[in-house]
Amino acid sequence: MKSLTFRERESVSIGPTGDISEPEAEGLAKLDGCLPPGVLNWGHRSLRLGPFCGVLRTKQLAIEILPKIDHGSDSSEDMRGLLVAMIARTGELGPKRVGEAGLRQQNGHLLDVFIEDFCGQVKVALRRGAIARYSDRTDNINAIRGRLELNDHLRTNAFDRSHLLCRFDERSINNPYNQALKAVLRILVGLALSPSTRAIVTAILHRFVEVTDRRARARDVAALQFDRTIRHWEPVFAKALWLLQGLYPDVRVGDTAGSALLFNMEKLFETILGLQLQYVSQTTMGGRLSIALQSPVKNLSNSGFQMRPDITIHSGEECVAILDAKWKRLYLDNSNSGVSSADAYQMNAYASRYRCQRLALVYPASKECPPGHIREFVLATNERPILEIIAIDIRELAFGGDIPRGVEGMIEKIEAGLPKMEVRDSLNRGTV
Repeated sequence: MKSLTFRERESVSIGPTGDISEPEAEGLAKLDGCLPPGVLNWGHRSLRLGPFCGVLRTKQLAIEILPKIDHGSDSSEDMRGLLVAMIARTGELGPKRVGEAGLRQQNGHLLDVFIEDFCGQVKVALRRGAIARYSDRTDNINAIRGRLELNDHLRTNAFDRSHLLCRFDERSINNPYNQALKAVLRILVGLALSPSTRAIVTAILHRFVEVTDRRARARDVAALQFDRTIRHWEPVFAKALWLLQGLYPDVRVGDTAGSALLFNMEKLFETILGLQLQYVSQTTMGGRLSIALQSPVKNLSNSGFQMRPDITIHSGEECVAILDAKWKRLYLDNSNSGVSSADAYQMNAYASRYRCQRLALVYPASKECPPGHIREFVLATNERPILEIIAIDIRELAFGGDIPRGVEGMIEKIEAGLPKMEVRDSLNRGTV
């Protein structure tokens, strides 16, 4: 299978001398209807990729789409490592990935990274043994076991005194849990691109030789229940469901021969920024400020127009700041630094509805726009809210443990505006 690597928002030429051939483009076109809007944007003998990263797979092609970060090294290995680190921050990859020494550089294809991560989770769970369940079984055996089924035994073995028809409970790994897991592994061994990844999956499959082969369906995996004895397996099956919904054709794309695991980069950026702020607020801010993601939800009118800010910062019941993450590039030469009017209007609406005086639009840093505070606008409304423009280093966010530069300065301004009693209490706790 042909394997290609592109960057988000990159243009891909189509034709005999292009990046992909016309038959390969037709395969992507068949998949397009099942993808989120904006992933593939078609032009004349070309297509432009949208702000999504991950994996697209057709019969002819395996395409990985990596982030385009115009700040620092942009090699495929570094960008792959960055994307994996960002995904790991959201919990979509196993916790081992977050602290892995080689995380900053990933040489394998993203599809293999996802598959190997899943296999790693399975191997860890298998250290405590495969899931075994008792089932009721009736069998004609040569020694009594469980309960003798006397009437049936007399009919079955009337002329055979060497066997006994018994009903008994048997503990077996051949159960719906392992059947579903084996089915997912069989799919992954066919999808893996590198021989080493296929070998990893095959080695795990050998542990399930006694398990009946069956077809994997997402709804079957979702229906499995986990008691306290097998609770440690629940994250493994959650990941299996995630992979099934993204990679298995019959689940997401009907009869189309293709699959996808894609991440909306703006949503991913917003999520890891919010999670990092939540973590820092809980560990170093002494509870003075709380961080909420996608909440509180309010309506702009009595009957609708729901508003859901990316990140809100609260001091008690008061909303003291609202942040929105934008996976776009700032242009410092422009009069508004590249901030769109629509984004400014949206933030002004937030300020009014949430009675909040401090707002921020947060962008990725670039070569032309270094990390930190870029500029601020005082919005010309009665409340005169301040809209701050901030650029942050994506690597610092993905690999670091502190508040990114720029956002840190905003937090300091918020803390400076807290009542003196709150600040004094924080100083006593050593958190300011």
